[in-house]
Amino acid sequence: MNNYINFKRQRELGETLSDTFKFVRQEYKGLFKALVRNAIIPFILLVAAAAYYASISAEFNPFSYGMFSAANILIPVFFLLLTALFYYGVMYGTVLGYIRLYIENHGTVDQEVLKSEVRSKLGSLISLTFLIAIIVFFGLMLCVLPGIYLAIPLSLGWAMLVFENKPVGDVISDCFKLIKGEWWMTFATIFVLSLILGVANVVFALPATIYGIIKGLTSAAEISAGDMSSLVDWVSITLNVISSAAQYIIAAIYPIGLAFIYYHLNEKANQTGAFETIDSIGTDR
Repeated sequence: MNNYINFKRQRELGETLSDTFKFVRQEYKGLFKALVRNAIIPFILLVAAAAYYASISAEFNPFSYGMFSAANILIPVFFLLLTALFYYGVMYGTVLGYIRLYIENHGTVDQEVLKSEVRSKLGSLISLTFLIAIIVFFGLMLCVLPGIYLAIPLSLGWAMLVFENKPVGDVISDCFKLIKGEWWMTFATIFVLSLILGVANVVFALPATIYGIIKGLTSAAEISAGDMSSLVDWVSITLNVISSAAQYIIAAIYPIGLAFIYYHLNEKANQTGAFETIDSIGTDR
């Protein structure tokens, strides 16, 4: 295949970013089909959770400290977090599994094989997602910086789980070994990729933001009387849900970038791709 992208080689920051979006342009149809087949249910649940949270938070009064008032907001928050862990675990597993098959078959991906592999790794993917979220959360609670420091190597955990088929426990420790001496470059690549995707998210959030500003200006009297619920109606909830749904879809680009970062670090440490290239030359002869 002439357009085949070789993941197993070293890349600079700019090349990692350009190849990430090149892969999206070339494989968006296959990736979309894979996500629909494997992650549509988690996606629907997450969008429903976002809509539920938006509708409940609109009526929540932060100055009411009653037990039932607190429960009313905690339940949708818990539901949102739970569905987010489910979706991101399945989504990361689907995208990275797609890339693994793409590499193994030199550009060809069997969707049935991918679906079977995602299902077989579902428990590990969700467990790893939950574990990474807990570790980063406590790191952020300590003083923000520890959370950032931990998040960079741990972000490669899904790639290790899928590409190396390692158990969850080994993945956590091996992430730090792989990134040793390359933390700052990895941070820079992830930061720039996150910045680009963040700008895309802001664009999709503009309709909801503009509507909120207009709604605030027209409801100034109600707001001054302490009625904050006047800012929220079915239009604002719908726009926010659409914005959230777009954000969840755009997030599927992130694991592609992580795959390029993983193979860059792995190639730098182990020269796996170089050895495979040499072996293939010898076989061709």
